[in-house]
Amino acid sequence: MQEAQRTAPSIIYIPHIHLWWEAVGATLKTTFTTLLQNIPTFAPVLLLATSDVCYTDLPKEIQELFIDGDEVFKVQLPDEGERRRFFEDLIVNQAAKPPASKSNAALRPLEVLPVAPPPKPRELTEAEMEQLEEKEEDTLRELRIFLRDVTHRLATDRRFRAFTKPVDPEEVPDYETVIKQPMDLSVVLSKIDSHQYLTARDFLKDIDLICSNALEYNPDKDPGDRLMRHRACMLRDTAYAMVREEMDEEFEQQCEEIKESRQKRGISSKYAPAYYCVMPEQKSVPGCKKTDPKETEKTKMPAAPVCSSTPRSNGKLHFTHSFLVKVSLTAL
Repeated sequence: MQEAQRTAPSIIYIPHIHLWWEAVGATLKTTFTTLLQNIPTFAPVLLLATSDVCYTDLPKEIQELFIDGDEVFKVQLPDEGERRRFFEDLIVNQAAKPPASKSNAALRPLEVLPVAPPPKPRELTEAEMEQLEEKEEDTLRELRIFLRDVTHRLATDRRFRAFTKPVDPEEVPDYETVIKQPMDLSVVLSKIDSHQYLTARDFLKDIDLICSNALEYNPDKDPGDRLMRHRACMLRDTAYAMVREEMDEEFEQQCEEIKESRQKRGISSKYAPAYYCVMPEQKSVPGCKKTDPKETEKTKMPAAPVCSSTPRSNGKLHFTHSFLVKVSLTAL
């Protein structure tokens, strides 16, 4: 009753009201009549009930709900003529007609249409693009902190000391002739600082290059070469083990998506340090201070990297915002 009043105009339909009235108890009958009487007379709610017995044979309570003559309608059974007129159109006109013949056009195969291209992504506003770049840079900053930590642990390992700096051409004159693309851990750190690694996979490619250069230049002939080859393979396995064990796969997936997104947009990191400059060996570059070779040989790597205390969760890479703030303040 309440739902009928709320969604008015509405109809309350009770089929075979005489059977329903006999099945329910006295409490429900009283509740039903009370709720029905509470409906205002001007409310557009219609009570529609049907019965197979005559109005005079219904219980007195039901008779009082309807006014005989104005609200009681009797439906007589159809006679033979009414039945004939009802079924004549269905049987004689519709069912007797033959089905419509299918044209040749309907039998021809439908044209295979190309798949509609997906809708173009919505172009971001300038504010949204700036917010996206800041979010990407936060993720890549965590990656750089992690890669510096891994590189420092490799560089401070005595087994990999030979791969921490470039090969001296005075000690090995034919190295540049054999190796076309030299690589060492100091160059890896420089590439980390210049934001050249967008994923850990890019970092591991340079580790693979260090290993392949060592295997190419040191043939398996004497014990010294075998030791160098052994340490190069150990360097590669150690780096891969660190990354696989300490970096979460979802984090690496985020970095891959950032790399792919930036390639599509054709942009690079605007947060890369513009002051970073690498002076080629035995060449002067404008704007870069000349370095004394003796001072370069004496320069040593710091005892501990900035990110040596990188927090992790369950052995996986996991940086918190508060930690990043502390690192930024320390750097300033």
